[in-house]
Amino acid sequence: MQILSTLSVLAGLVAIGSGQSITRVTGFQGKPTNLGMYVYVPTGLKTPAPIIVAVHHCQGSAQQYSGESGLMPLASQRGFIVIFPNSKSGGGCFDVASTASLTHDGGGDSQTIANMVTYAVQN
Repeated sequence: MQILSTLSVLAGLVAIGSGQSITRVTGFQGKPTNLGMYVYVPTGLKTPAPIIVAVHHCQGSAQQYSGESGLMPLASQRGFIVIFPNSKSGGGCFDVASTASLTHDGGGDSQTIANMVTYAVQN
């Protein structure tokens, strides 16, 4: 466990040291569950580009996970976009078990995250 914590800190320092950061997408309305959408788009990205969705852990945030995941340097190196959804629930957890989230277009967090991908592709 200590090794994983150390690796997370190092990945975050690499991202901070390289000046990489995520941007809040203000045009995305967060529907249907009002999640926040953050994105990392590498400089000089060729389009169309692959999109990766990086979902943070409970008690986490998009900002925190963007630093600890190590995905931003990898996205710059390999040429892909990273979407970091941000849960706004009290515990920082995504809804992964309700009927709404487990049903296609059911109105849960899973639909909101799918809508983020659609928004990114269209914009």
